[in-house]
Amino acid sequence: MIDATSFFCEGWNPRLERAGVTALQMTMPHPGDDARAGIRRIEGYYQLVARDERLRFATSVEDVRAAKRDGQVAFIIGAQDAGIFEDDLGLPEVFWRLGMRAVQLTYNPRNLLGDGCLEPANSGISRLGRAMIEEINRVGIQLDLSHVGHRTSMEAIEASNKPVIFSHSNPQSRAPSPRNITDELIKACAERGGVIGCTPFAPANWTGGEQPPDLESFVGHVEYVVDLVGVDHVAFGTDSEATPGAYPVELRAQLAVSYPESSAAFKAAHPDVARSIGLDSMEDMPAVTAALVERGWSDEDVRKFLGENLLRVYGENWGSSAVR
Repeated sequence: MIDATSFFCEGWNPRLERAGVTALQMTMPHPGDDARAGIRRIEGYYQLVARDERLRFATSVEDVRAAKRDGQVAFIIGAQDAGIFEDDLGLPEVFWRLGMRAVQLTYNPRNLLGDGCLEPANSGISRLGRAMIEEINRVGIQLDLSHVGHRTSMEAIEASNKPVIFSHSNPQSRAPSPRNITDELIKACAERGGVIGCTPFAPANWTGGEQPPDLESFVGHVEYVVDLVGVDHVAFGTDSEATPGAYPVELRAQLAVSYPESSAAFKAAHPDVARSIGLDSMEDMPAVTAALVERGWSDEDVRKFLGENLLRVYGENWGSSAVR
């Protein structure tokens, strides 16, 4: 069971145990961090893993499977902003050697590589962005396009020679958040072998109107993607804390001020709703499994959704690394 988007773990805790999660694609550097700040945040997780034998890092598919066998939780070092690479094409390899295996091209705004989903210009990837994608592919880091602008995402899918993922994005045709993605992007991602991680994060899970986001709306997103591109191209990213309450208050406030439009419509319609009903975080994912089984999903297809699809794509990116 792989959660394609998590963050802020302070150690083993009941949430991880109740979720039954095997691996977390962890946001370690914060959006907007430069290389130095990103390295310091990764260092903190090295210290955390050293203190707790129930935690480990995963830099290969074999590491994830070993974590499952040994009852551990594996951290896949990730970032939600490739701005940590600055304008230096040598830095993807440096971060790969530190253990990084997933990186989002942009966060909500524009960076040196391309436009985020809240950038009105929708200008596409830059010359540097194309070169950086080539290097990200070469060293063996998974390219993630959640939060990335529509044109930049389309161009990045075309530029990448490896399958990409959307780690925490729902179909925009069902849920109108600017962070969600069009059917065109879902199809383009799947046609190249990639995976779309649907998310229960409330503003992205909300389908509009008076009904608040809940378990049913999330399962609807999952089945919409399956109907559109097949069960081999769907996963999940909860976009939730690995340790309850660990999200820094000041960072949450900063992001709310910087990007109000990402959830403005949802907050206006449901000012008192902070989480999807019945699906608060990763610890509620067993309810999703039960819902899929009730809908007639086979065990094989459930396993694909819970982790095997991501493992396949990770393997295609990590297993062909040119760095030795």
